[in-house]
Amino acid sequence: MNDYMVRISKKILEQKEELAQKITDEQNKRYPDELLPMAESLYPLRIELVTLYANSLILEESERTRQVEEWGLQSGRKCAEMNATLDAMLNEVPQYRHFIGEVVQEEGIHLNLSLSEFYHAISLLDRTVNEVVYYFSLPFVNFHSEQIEQSRNAMMELSVPVVPIVEGVAVLPVVGTIDTYRAKLLLEHALEQSVQLKLSYFVLDLSGVPIIDTYVAQQLFQIIDSLKLIGVDAMVSGITPDIAQTVVNLGINFGQTKTFSSLQQALGNIGLNFQSVQ
Repeated sequence: MNDYMVRISKKILEQKEELAQKITDEQNKRYPDELLPMAESLYPLRIELVTLYANSLILEESERTRQVEEWGLQSGRKCAEMNATLDAMLNEVPQYRHFIGEVVQEEGIHLNLSLSEFYHAISLLDRTVNEVVYYFSLPFVNFHSEQIEQSRNAMMELSVPVVPIVEGVAVLPVVGTIDTYRAKLLLEHALEQSVQLKLSYFVLDLSGVPIIDTYVAQQLFQIIDSLKLIGVDAMVSGITPDIAQTVVNLGINFGQTKTFSSLQQALGNIGLNFQSVQ
């Protein structure tokens, strides 16, 4: 380990609070609406990062990478959960290079470092900054992917509402196209709600489905067959003339499945009149 690297590292550590405050002040000016409200939470993370940069100058490469990865993943997640944007966070990178670089320069002059020694210190700092950017960014990507997935799941759950009509009878009005993910959700909700509501009859209303192809038909058959296995009489309503013609042209056989052109007819088949469900 080079003695001059130890002394530069020590000098950075001596100024870590000051350096973190400089970066905090710069970021608060640049992003007053976004970062100023969370300045108190970000300041300790900035001290940790300055400390990490200082220590990186005297650590073995494997240990440096391990510490950078650990800090980046943990701190990136914290910042993402605080709703800080990745854009704002990455705009701090040049400031670390600038402020810490000034300390390296001043101490290098004080120690009368050679050009080669000075370059070694700066290049090591620069490599560490790049590693921090990489590991810090990963949790942001993962966090926002999770948020998108949660929003998608919530929207999809709203798109498969099982509506109880009277005791033992429920309708699932399907609107829009049916893809693989939604078909799985339809099946899960149909089974869960049938058991929870103790249903005897279940109506899949397809009035809002624009087209039925062989794939959609297969998914519907799977739902109906699964419901039959738990003792629920399942039927399909909303078979429009266009859908009926498409089904015939494709050679799709609904077989034993009860089908009706309207929800009113389906409910009438099980002894309910339309007025009773208003």
